[in-house]
Amino acid sequence: MTPTLLREILAEARFSPSVHNVQPTRWRLQPDGEVLVLDAPDRRLAVGDPTGRDALASHGAAVEGFAIAASVRGFTVRLSPAEDAVTKLMLSPGASPDPLASFLQTRRTYRGPFREGEGAAELATLAATCGDLLLVDDADGIAAVARLNDVASLRTFRRRPFRLELLSWMRLSPRHPDWGRDGLNAEAMSLSPAEAIGAGVALRPGVFEVLDRLGLAGPITGEADVVRSAAALAVFAAAADEPPFETGRRWHRAWLEIARAGLSAAPMTVLGDDPEAAAEVARIAGVPDGARVVTVFRLGVPAGPLPEPARLPVEELIAP
Repeated sequence: MTPTLLREILAEARFSPSVHNVQPTRWRLQPDGEVLVLDAPDRRLAVGDPTGRDALASHGAAVEGFAIAASVRGFTVRLSPAEDAVTKLMLSPGASPDPLASFLQTRRTYRGPFREGEGAAELATLAATCGDLLLVDDADGIAAVARLNDVASLRTFRRRPFRLELLSWMRLSPRHPDWGRDGLNAEAMSLSPAEAIGAGVALRPGVFEVLDRLGLAGPITGEADVVRSAAALAVFAAAADEPPFETGRRWHRAWLEIARAGLSAAPMTVLGDDPEAAAEVARIAGVPDGARVVTVFRLGVPAGPLPEPARLPVEELIAP
């Protein structure tokens, strides 16, 4: 590993998904050519992720992206424990390019509506290639999960600290200095300029509570219509005792499989975080005993353009 090769790999691996797009993973090249994977503590979600489970999953996704990008350059990546680091990476020659490599930079989160009646062939491909996803493709099942998502979202948004933390990662105007760097910008959330302004006001402490008492908070946080437009929902589950880091690696690969099948997706993470919703989703999708729902993707052929990704530049991801 050289500094130049590290930058080349990170130029692709940086497109790996992370919770709220906070991009918490940092990389340090050691004199012996090994790479330390580090956590950026200033990018922790103290409210939304108090145990650090989502951060570890994000690190796992980033490392999987690194390994995929390294494979294109002929390297296999081995992991080993490291003191004061998430993990340590050692590269050795002899790898073949990972078949998912070409989708690292083209995968997108698409939160808009999907084209009606399209995606059946792509879903068949996905079902045949990705065993980590349980598909819900009947209208009643999709509608039931859409209702669960709205109920769980409203429960979560009623937590004022959660809203404040989320707002700190929302980029509601192109004038925001981090619009194209990190977090959730209005384009990525499929919000028009007017909707973005409205969201910034409606989620404020005091305002949201008034709207909630008037029965108007649910329509603001809900997205049932968009969920029902999906060709299918894909439930991603994990064994209850699976380390979050490994879950993140599988989560990233499953999302790349969705892209390879020709579909776009958006994760509905609240369906894994809310215990009541997760239990009902598990029942609907037939999640095996001993496994937990991590998230649910809504899948389909996008009816609008895919957003440009917001990512930090490579140099900011390399720790001194």
